[in-house]
Amino acid sequence: MIKVRVPELLEKHDLNISDLMRKADIAYATAHKLAKGHGKGISFEVLDTLCALFDVGVSEILEYIPDEENN
Repeated sequence: MIKVRVPELLEKHDLNISDLMRKADIAYATAHKLAKGHGKGISFEVLDTLCALFDVGVSEILEYIPDEENN
């Protein structure tokens, strides 16, 4: 499973969904999904923007968590 860590980053940087939408120049629906830690995919363009916005690497935006059933 891939965990979206945007909610934690928003909290750390004291930002909300509107801030994310404006600063990352992404649609409200996309910002809302990311802010809630949801989504089925993310474009490299948005990922790049998030890395720049939060000044982090990809591994701090997305985290791989092995499925319990595969262990």
